[in-house]
Amino acid sequence: MVKTADRRKVLAVLAGGLVLGVGTAVTLAAWNDSEFATGDFAAGTFVFQGSTDNETFEDHTSQEGAAALTFETGADNLAPGDTVYEAYALRVTGSYDAELEAVAPIGSGDFATAGKLSFDAVATTAFGCDETAFAGGDAVPDAIEQGTDVYLCLEVTAEDALEQGDAGSVLWQWNAESVQ
Repeated sequence: MVKTADRRKVLAVLAGGLVLGVGTAVTLAAWNDSEFATGDFAAGTFVFQGSTDNETFEDHTSQEGAAALTFETGADNLAPGDTVYEAYALRVTGSYDAELEAVAPIGSGDFATAGKLSFDAVATTAFGCDETAFAGGDAVPDAIEQGTDVYLCLEVTAEDALEQGDAGSVLWQWNAESVQ
């Protein structure tokens, strides 16, 4: 049997160890620390627009909302061999440059039949389009730097298959995809 005095000694040692353990735990807790960091983020912007006058650039995001081109005199009275011209400008604004893809023009009405009109486009160094500007133009670029305008000169030629009274419209489309 354990004597009462021995028992008290054992309890005193255990109690001292318990106090020492609690003190150590408190001391260890005092040496813990935390560190935090935060960052703010926002998405860039990308806007692809066109202009018929090189002053007002707007979004024309659908066939129904296409910019109305006004070809020079004679576009409403074509005969085989006639050629008409019109200027159009493209611009990318925001945070990114863009890859540019020209989609082949699509005719409607009587011009849905291939071979009645032919289409071409070149890039020019200034806004404006006529036979001289077209002849001096370069290939339409496949990229646009943000904040830089691309001036296009569109050419439409009436072909031999054009018939008297033919009427319709033509839709041009360009696609831009942002690049970093």
